[in-house]
Amino acid sequence: MFLPHSVKNRLILWAVLALAVTSAASAVVCLTYSSRVAKAAANAGTIATNQGLNFEILLPLIIPYILLLVAIIVLFSWRVNRCINPLIDLTRRCREITINNLSLRFSSTESCKEANALVTEYNTMLDRLESGVKRIRQFSGDASHELRTPLTILRGETEVGLRWAKTADEMRNILQSNMEEIERMGRIIEDLLTLAKSESGELPLSIREISLSDLLQELYLQGRTLAESKNIEVTLSHKVNEEILIRGDDLRLRQLFLNLISNAIRYTNVSGTVTIDVDRQDSEVIVEIGDNGIGIPHQHLPHIFERFYRTDEARNRTTGGTGLGLAIVKGITDAHNGTIQVTSTPNVGSTFSISLPVDGPEPKPSQK
Repeated sequence: MFLPHSVKNRLILWAVLALAVTSAASAVVCLTYSSRVAKAAANAGTIATNQGLNFEILLPLIIPYILLLVAIIVLFSWRVNRCINPLIDLTRRCREITINNLSLRFSSTESCKEANALVTEYNTMLDRLESGVKRIRQFSGDASHELRTPLTILRGETEVGLRWAKTADEMRNILQSNMEEIERMGRIIEDLLTLAKSESGELPLSIREISLSDLLQELYLQGRTLAESKNIEVTLSHKVNEEILIRGDDLRLRQLFLNLISNAIRYTNVSGTVTIDVDRQDSEVIVEIGDNGIGIPHQHLPHIFERFYRTDEARNRTTGGTGLGLAIVKGITDAHNGTIQVTSTPNVGSTFSISLPVDGPEPKPSQK
């Protein structure tokens, strides 16, 4: 039997059918009653008018009619409750949800498609909330760890200086080391502020037309300087024969590409290679930064743009990273309405591909 997919339509159909059945039953009762009354009057030799109700004839007819109405009401109520009960249970379960038990889930039901769809969306929402809370808690722990480490070093070296430093040179060395840790904390705090603004959509952008070709040429020269100590070859390749102009924030794009180039150099072995390729495809510019370094294991790829996330190979403080570089890269790319993708093979290398619209990001309503 065909039934509408929507519960609303099914209830309307059932209501119409119930009305049709009751109307038909009423007509049958009335016709049967009239017929029997007329037959009884004919047998009695009287006229069947203004005789009043003949309950002896009416009761046998109306009792089945009442039972039919009761059956229809019970069936209709049962069907409605099958759809309402999951909603009542869902409401009760929602009251039990707190920040500490986001793992609770509601089982699906086949009795009502709409209720089942709501339960599915409810569980999906909880998955997102639970994932977000876990990231926030992990971020809080990671941020505390990253800031506690330089503070511990500062305290230890200051105590050493107060107890054991006797000469100006010894004190100068301690102060110089302390300054390095202070600068590290400053970079972490500055990066956190940048990420907070990026995630809230408030990252300030000074949009204007810039030459991406000139920008990458400057960064290429800086990359060569950074790579000299490891004898790494840095190359720049333009796949178009004309200057590439785009609308964007010069300082933020410089920060984006410099982060990727410095990461490529940092995680490439001595005498390796780092490549910078730029191309234009219709209304987009594609910049690829690749290396033949240590690569990134497959299981880490979905997480490398998370704050403070580091693969095991990269958890070395001597590299100078804060674990926020790629998160900032992702934030700047998103702020420019661009996309970023990464492909990597351990011990073979990695390639980051950034796609940016030539016309730049769309202005915010406040900027229009």
